[in-house]
Amino acid sequence: MENLSLLEEVIDSLEQDVNVLRIKRLILFTCHSTWSNDVNEVKALHMNQLVREVMIMFPDLNMLKQMLNNQVRQLSKQTDYLLAADSIVDSLGFLYTLRDEGNLPESFLNPQAAAKNKRPLPFNQNDHSDKNEHDTIPHRHNLKYLTNLFDLRSNISRNISPLHAKILLFSSLNYRFSPQERDWSPLYTYDLDDLMQLIFQTHETFPDLEQNLKLVSESLDQPEDAKRASAVILQALKPFY
Repeated sequence: MENLSLLEEVIDSLEQDVNVLRIKRLILFTCHSTWSNDVNEVKALHMNQLVREVMIMFPDLNMLKQMLNNQVRQLSKQTDYLLAADSIVDSLGFLYTLRDEGNLPESFLNPQAAAKNKRPLPFNQNDHSDKNEHDTIPHRHNLKYLTNLFDLRSNISRNISPLHAKILLFSSLNYRFSPQERDWSPLYTYDLDDLMQLIFQTHETFPDLEQNLKLVSESLDQPEDAKRASAVILQALKPFY
């Protein structure tokens, strides 16, 4: 069942991102090897067209992650653009899932349809439809389900910085991450969705998860931010235990 509304939500979330100009520049650079410092020119680019182009050019999400990483390494403000790349991967990762499940409108990624309507950027086309059914991820241990990771991620991101959430979950699953001491690349390889799924699969019971996040949050460089992230994540995941 094709779903235009979720596609529109993802594009709107990117448009509302605080790093929207960096996101647009990075997609433009990744797809066309073109860099623009003209703010008005970048603002005029339509996210709808940029997302379409990047998904057509990079049909595999891992391929896109690698290319974004390579492009960011060429830039002077790597930390800022790693955050922009992170937002791109988090949002588009959901669209790749919709595509693989046959729920992304075929016309959106149809190269022939895109070529037929091709024109210089900016280009905009709005789609409207009903909500899709929830996506589900099975729990390895108790066979519970995480329903609609997009909504879970949105709830978490509304209350805390997605970066703080990722640092906490990454540290819980791998090693203590310090922004001052570690290369950002390992953190960047994970989507927030990936980390939520992994943390849910790793901890069979809610008290086990709660204890782990409490201990890890106290060990991080910014414990207050980590504790807030822990509280928000626990509140979001508790209904699934």
